[in-house]
Amino acid sequence: MTDNAADGQAITEIQMGAAAAPEPTVVVAATLADAAGLACQGTTQALAEAVADRGVAHVALTGGSGGVALAEALAPLIAAQPEPVRCGIHLWFGDERFVPMGDPERNDMLATPLIAAGVRESQVHRLAAPQDVGGLDEATARMVHELESAGLASGGFDVVHVGLGPDAHVCSLFPGHPAALAVGVPAVAVRRSPKPPSQRCSLTFEVLQRAGRVMVVAGGAGKAEAVRLGLGTPDVLAAPASCCRGRQTTWYLDEPAAASRGVEGG
Repeated sequence: MTDNAADGQAITEIQMGAAAAPEPTVVVAATLADAAGLACQGTTQALAEAVADRGVAHVALTGGSGGVALAEALAPLIAAQPEPVRCGIHLWFGDERFVPMGDPERNDMLATPLIAAGVRESQVHRLAAPQDVGGLDEATARMVHELESAGLASGGFDVVHVGLGPDAHVCSLFPGHPAALAVGVPAVAVRRSPKPPSQRCSLTFEVLQRAGRVMVVAGGAGKAEAVRLGLGTPDVLAAPASCCRGRQTTWYLDEPAAASRGVEGG
């Protein structure tokens, strides 16, 4: 099969998966912090229910302004949960930058307040750093192994937090980038990212579309067009966010981000 044929098949598979998912629900709040707070209330409930059902819960965090707002809102809610819930939570990351541990560019820095809230450090699944592996491929392979070992390669995330780029990218799946078309694997190495750092690892749409709950959080007028595209017809090449739909998907927006939809805040 030629690369073009393989790409065409991947595009069809990803877009059909999104089209088959339930339509997203949209929640509009006055500010990004308010929107993140509402998302985190739903997150905490979903994680507590998962721990009650299975003894374990899996959540993938996101980076960017939305990720910071989510981590800040989630920490006190986790801290207020009973110990079995706190100890049952596993933290993952929708994408990660392939830079040294402790680098402020790393998304896993957002786990710090959640660890302080009671999540076990041993249950924070971090991408290996450049100094610890032979390169991005090895780091990605290790992450794939972790996802497979946890039963998450074919679905299983209880909640996935997703930020939204102004170009309608999600995780590190950018418009027109070959990594966005990865199928058959739960995570993909991303090289030559249009947004620095250039080397990253990202969950794939295959995993995102099988998540129990996908929560997209975005704020600011600069995201309004990306919101419009993301809530439109699935188009993985032009607007990857439009293909980020799980078994239940909710977009949590502040009023400026929702402006293109003509929605007023509640």
